Amino acid sequence: MNFKKGLAIALATATLITSSAIGISAATLKETVEVNAENNTDATYFDYASSHIENEVVTEPVKVDINNILKDEPLSFEVTIQKDGMYNFGVSYKAADTQMPEFELSMQIDGAYPFESAKNFVLPRMWKNEDGIVEDGFGNQYAPSQIQYDKYYLNFIADNKTENNDKYYFYLTAGVHNVTLTSVKGAMDIEYAVFVGEETVEKYEAPKSKNDYKGKPVVIEGEDADIKSTYFLIGKADSSTSSVTPYNGSVQVVNYIGGGNWKTVGETLVWETPELEEGYYNIGFSFRQNSLIGGIVFRSLTIDGVCPFEEAQSVPFEYKYNWQKKIYEDKDGNPYKIYFSKGKHKIALTVTAGDISPVRVRLNESVAKIGDLYLDINMITGETVDIYRNYDLFDQVPEMEKRLDEIKALLNEAKDTLAEITGEKSGSNYSVINNMILACDQMLNDKFNAHRYKNYFYSNYCSVSAVLKDLQNMPLDLDKIVLFSPETEDPFESAGIVNSTVFSVKRFFASFARDYDRLEKDEGKSVTVWVNWGQDQVQVLRSMADRSFTPKTGLNLDLQLVNASIIQGILSGNGPDVLLSHTRTEPVNLAMRGQLVDLSKFSDFKEVLTRFHEGAEVPYRYLGGTYALPDSQNFPMLFYRKDILEELELKVPTTWTQFREVAKRLARYNMNVSIPAANVTDVKASLFTTLVAQNGLSLYTDSGDATTLKTSGIMEVFTEWTDFYTKMKFPLTLDFYNRFRTGTTPVGIADYTQYTTFKVAAPEIEGLWGMAPVPGTVREDGTIDHSVSGGSTSCFILKGCKNKENAWELLKWWTDTETQFSFSNGVESILGPTGRRAPSTVEALSMLSWDEGIVEVLCESWDNIVEIPEYPGSYYVARSIYQSYWNVVNDNLNPKDMLAKFGDEANDEIARKWEQYTNRG
Repeated sequence: MNFKKGLAIALATATLITSSAIGISAATLKETVEVNAENNTDATYFDYASSHIENEVVTEPVKVDINNILKDEPLSFEVTIQKDGMYNFGVSYKAADTQMPEFELSMQIDGAYPFESAKNFVLPRMWKNEDGIVEDGFGNQYAPSQIQYDKYYLNFIADNKTENNDKYYFYLTAGVHNVTLTSVKGAMDIEYAVFVGEETVEKYEAPKSKNDYKGKPVVIEGEDADIKSTYFLIGKADSSTSSVTPYNGSVQVVNYIGGGNWKTVGETLVWETPELEEGYYNIGFSFRQNSLIGGIVFRSLTIDGVCPFEEAQSVPFEYKYNWQKKIYEDKDGNPYKIYFSKGKHKIALTVTAGDISPVRVRLNESVAKIGDLYLDINMITGETVDIYRNYDLFDQVPEMEKRLDEIKALLNEAKDTLAEITGEKSGSNYSVINNMILACDQMLNDKFNAHRYKNYFYSNYCSVSAVLKDLQNMPLDLDKIVLFSPETEDPFESAGIVNSTVFSVKRFFASFARDYDRLEKDEGKSVTVWVNWGQDQVQVLRSMADRSFTPKTGLNLDLQLVNASIIQGILSGNGPDVLLSHTRTEPVNLAMRGQLVDLSKFSDFKEVLTRFHEGAEVPYRYLGGTYALPDSQNFPMLFYRKDILEELELKVPTTWTQFREVAKRLARYNMNVSIPAANVTDVKASLFTTLVAQNGLSLYTDSGDATTLKTSGIMEVFTEWTDFYTKMKFPLTLDFYNRFRTGTTPVGIADYTQYTTFKVAAPEIEGLWGMAPVPGTVREDGTIDHSVSGGSTSCFILKGCKNKENAWELLKWWTDTETQFSFSNGVESILGPTGRRAPSTVEALSMLSWDEGIVEVLCESWDNIVEIPEYPGSYYVARSIYQSYWNVVNDNLNPKDMLAKFGDEANDEIARKWEQYTNRG
């Protein structure tokens, strides 16, 4: 992209991102972009680039051989520049470690950072298929594992915050310059570095040469991509149609790539062509774009790293529910011709915003402004509007009329541009934008009663935010790429009527023969495992076991999908050897009935236990034995909106006293905070058990045969907890996700896995929120106790297992860091980031992809987990706390009286269970 054009777009994008904070307007930000002659390390890239916008882009490359590893120590080299001007910076590199997250590095030129962003550049790790397609016992195919690309790959430093992932430009004067690279995250083996400005790509002109290719179509299957810019770009299977190749009516075959994992700007797939003849080729795509309804997604096309013409920077793929076949051509129906020299070539498709970029920019800015205005309105009216009260919003809310007009103008621009791109004014996205405009008009046309339209304004705000999210995602399924002769009329292979009919018949009969619950036949030595997951998770585990567990142990994994209870399996005599991802309460419940294997009897049990945080096994202990291992572990975190706290001059609370003060301050502006409420089935899900842990208390006596609910310490903690609801009026329940994204609940405590929800489903607040440890209790010595109550799922071995050593091998493999990491990534590669699993080992969690600084905060909180033990009758403790809680918060009864009453009931039930099952294990 042209430097000046790219800078203009980048400036607009940065303006929108930054102006989404409260009180900062787009106009104010633009005024800060002034010409700076000096390399100010505090300057933004846009300040820096603006000061050099008149300088020439130098297209002659300056290459520096490095052949060194950038890891723990900075790497410095000299570059001799022949000509003043603007240069992009690229490195040819490959991974020198086995981590998962993207590479992050900083760059200094002559001892100084040219601009603030140079302190943290991002480069993607490149991936490839590990081996061939994996098949299960029925012949169903699964995508191979992804491993890091083991050859050097040239990538340029780019700004992933811009609409089209624009490359950064650096101004260099003629002469010798010293460049220092420092690794922020990851280790990379760098072959060479290059400084070169991007050449201007000219518009397409039909070639005058008649050297057209005349052979048969060259088909490149999408699932055979050689290089991927993210781990999650794996082959997928569509067994519902014969429109994609390959196809098979009897079994599942891997036959396309992409989907929801190929949607973010900058994500790239690269294919290597077979040996080609020299000549001009047309290019076609077999694809499916059924996600962006009524919309268009875009990909930029490069051949051997070079865009052939300007139009190829934004190749459109239109919406249609089913698979489509598309010849790449201009608006008049004339196919583009692309020249290939003799030999093999690299074809790359990269996600880009393309023509939809202006719509995204305008919606991004309008959503930020709508959110700011809604917050201001909410500060006046509160959550519940009294329709009979005169709030006088247009006088109370600063510049409300002007702000509504600005929002309308932005929305109208977005709407009109969208209609121009899609060619229709009736699409769902167009209608949503138009409804938001009508909501603004309602307030403008009836100013005295504007407050009555607040709920309608809010609902349309949420809808427009959803449209923005849709437009910021560009998913595309790709079956194949076809290179063909301009003389070829139909380059796409068709299944034909006969083959399609045969496919349908096979698929029909296969639906009766297929065993959906049992994915592997028992052959030889095997371990029978029950899981109650979805098909996607089962496929991931099956594939992993075939590649890792079976070759390592010589054991087959007989994996069965069941929804029956384990008690039914035991009573029927058809129970499994092992259960995975079961509830934390079940192991003790089964152990006291003598139905589980004591894992502590295995010779290497203590060694295996070191994989987990100290105390992670506490819920699974019973009468001196340990009957399960944790296979996931989660814990609460404090989520907060940075922009709102900064605007209100509030600090992130670290103690409960500070938390209460923040809540009071927010209440003045009709905002609130969120904390977990009581749960009848899971006592650890509430804040109560966290407060118990922070006060150094326990819910049970040391022997576990009674609760401590009637002790003074527990009663004080219970009172403190219920006071949040009775005295401070914290909401009992609310939709934390929606309230957090709109800012009306800018502080809340939730499970740390909420991170992926905000990350994926709330793009409008990207960069405006953070995570911190749950507030702590100040102890007598002045220290702050940040203990939290953890949660986990369990895996265990049934006593009826015939070969317990084999089952133990399975548990060891399943809870191994590499398996935990690979399974989470595998599921995420299919379901996207929201499918991320909470691993049970800290090492696996730290290997996953997180934003900068998040892992450190998570590990800090994980260190503070205090697991609650489980005993016979423990289920009644959760019930007693739940009943006490609701009697206090609903009926305003005395907290201590309620806890004493229901504590007696819990103690009676626990005593009964202990008497019933003692010495039975």
